[in-house]
Amino acid sequence: MTCRTLSRYKVRLIILKLLLRIIFLVIAVVSSATADDELGLSAGLSTSPIASSQPIAREQIVQRVAPLARAGEFPSAIEVDIDGVVINARVNYTLDASLHDALAAVYRRYRPDFGAFVAIDPESGAIRTLTSFIRGEEQLDNLSVRTAYPAASVFKIITATAAIDSGKATPTTVMPYNGKSTSLYKSQVLRHQDNKWTRYPELTEAFAKSINPVFARIGIYQVGAVSLRDYADRFGFDRALFSDFDLRPSEMGLALDDEWQIAEAASGYTKDILISPVHAAAMAAAIVNGGKLMAPHIVESMVDGANKPLYQSEIAELQQIMAPSTAMALKKLMMATVSQGSARRSFTNYKKDKSLREVSVGGKTGSLTGYSPRGRHDWFVGYGEAKDGRKIAYASLVINKEKWYVRSAMVARLFLQEYFAKPAEPLPAELAVVPIK
Repeated sequence: MTCRTLSRYKVRLIILKLLLRIIFLVIAVVSSATADDELGLSAGLSTSPIASSQPIAREQIVQRVAPLARAGEFPSAIEVDIDGVVINARVNYTLDASLHDALAAVYRRYRPDFGAFVAIDPESGAIRTLTSFIRGEEQLDNLSVRTAYPAASVFKIITATAAIDSGKATPTTVMPYNGKSTSLYKSQVLRHQDNKWTRYPELTEAFAKSINPVFARIGIYQVGAVSLRDYADRFGFDRALFSDFDLRPSEMGLALDDEWQIAEAASGYTKDILISPVHAAAMAAAIVNGGKLMAPHIVESMVDGANKPLYQSEIAELQQIMAPSTAMALKKLMMATVSQGSARRSFTNYKKDKSLREVSVGGKTGSLTGYSPRGRHDWFVGYGEAKDGRKIAYASLVINKEKWYVRSAMVARLFLQEYFAKPAEPLPAELAVVPIK
């Protein structure tokens, strides 16, 4: 073989290798796109540009992190498998140690029977705290990630969203009712008749004061079963939230095949609708994020021993739940809860707090007896938004067996004071979130 022939042979071999590499690259890209479709990441979702090429897949993060998160453990390093080789990967969490410590101090001070608090960055879905408190000796997993709590009147957020977003109501829509605002009887809802004792609240007041008969009637006569279920689905009920840890879906629990079931669901006056604090916080985050529901996550990144990147979190928009104008209207309803509604006492003169002078606060209360754990469940789900652009969404849950020690809204107020008072701190090497005793 001559030198010229050998040279041509080498050139052809190089070209062949390049062609093979291009073919394999195309196959990898197509496979990645297909996997994204299966996970619901295509069609309008914003994801990390390096997601398809990083050594550790999100599924492996879920498998490794989920059991630890449920136990309230967030170790600084975990073992991961990369191409059949097990290595120790250093984990950088989204969690903020200072917020956890501040909440732990609040729970130790008031000592409710049970407490759970979740805070989420509305624009990224990054979870800033997963704090859980158990006063007694019950052996329970991290309360903040359990889907075992009645949503109660927190579900009124979905009813109000459906009514406003579909054009069936506005914040000034009037819906009359008779009887107690906290009760729910068929005579109040299905057989209502105006009389001299009838009250005529606007939707804003009904939301702020959590008036059950009003929301039951809105659910039946203005929203309807189809729309109510549609918006529950948009908010993430009965489906998994795309995340880096395993979270059991919140459950609608009602078929909505008769008017009374619609009334119970729309008002939240039922124990059949279950939700987790993580999901509740994500709902509030969507409202303060212009109606966009982001995927919650707790792992920011992972690196190997040489500080080489192994994984970078994805920022994923799950869905545009509502129009931005609807989100603005919901924020005003939630602000009314704080200024004149069911959370007014806990937030009296909150603007006098130095760290909250430039902060708008909104939320929704909810209260109902639950059984896992047993006790009166008290919710405050909402947001804080500062004039400088900083914002945070949260879900505060307090469960008391007999005596009331602290309201969930007060825990939220103390959290907001801490959040807007100082910058975040990195998480310590290892932090066990539950139980705080």
